[in-house]
Amino acid sequence: MILVSSLIFIFNIIPKNNAKEKANNHIKPDNSLVSKKDNWGYKDTVVKRTLSNNKIKIAILDSGINKEHPDLKGQIYKEFNAINSKEPMKDIFNHGTSIAGIIAAKDNSIGIKGISPKSKIYSVKVLNDKGEGSVEHIIRGIEWAINEKVEIINISFGLKNDNQKLKKVINKATNNGIIVVASSGNNYIKDVDYPAKYNNVISVGSIDHEHERAKFSPRGKIDVVGPGRDILSTNNLKDYSIFEGTSYSTAFVTGLISLYLSENPTIKFDQKAIINLLKNKSLDLGIKGLDNTYGYGLLQYK
Repeated sequence: MILVSSLIFIFNIIPKNNAKEKANNHIKPDNSLVSKKDNWGYKDTVVKRTLSNNKIKIAILDSGINKEHPDLKGQIYKEFNAINSKEPMKDIFNHGTSIAGIIAAKDNSIGIKGISPKSKIYSVKVLNDKGEGSVEHIIRGIEWAINEKVEIINISFGLKNDNQKLKKVINKATNNGIIVVASSGNNYIKDVDYPAKYNNVISVGSIDHEHERAKFSPRGKIDVVGPGRDILSTNNLKDYSIFEGTSYSTAFVTGLISLYLSENPTIKFDQKAIINLLKNKSLDLGIKGLDNTYGYGLLQYK
């Protein structure tokens, strides 16, 4: 068993003296904060408001998703427990549910609105109740997603070291036309995690609401950045909390790519097409052009 590098910061919605809490210590949020369906990350990335109805198939490899959350009910198309297929899909670690909320929370009168609420979510449990996972489980989850013919795989965690078996299955996914999006890690100025570091994986870093690099976001092989601080999303107690980390930036990028795929389903995974998409649809930040802090910049749907 390895500890997947997925350091996340979870804040409950409390007055200005926010304090770090354990993953499952949630305080009932202030409804005035969740009554607005658009948080800053949504506003800064979804510039064009007319969204396609095409249902892109997105596999979220994570700790499971609480499909009974009011904002996620009916959004989970299929589930697979790669750790133990006989065990029920529960998100005790409280990570997968928040990732799913950013990507696909329903456009309704409550809570938040996901980037791509029309997408079909495939929940793949590869992390246990402590946020731990093995390469074997991750590979099994990716293999299942390939067999299900998903179009995007979201991996909001990472490993410090390269693994050839993982690389092989990632190559298999991209060779099957699947776009793989992964978080670069919360490594501060250190290097990027795997699988984000692979050339055929979209590596995502984090920015704050002022479009500055979040202090935990690493430098190195960064393709694009997404909102990663003070992110309001769904939690595993059918409520809402504030999160931060490159995990959440990755969810934004996955949702945005799915919107572009719904407009042009022929894109699939093609290195040149993906690079052109990131380059043409991102708000350039930092040094002009591609750099190792912001990549091509903040990906937007515009």
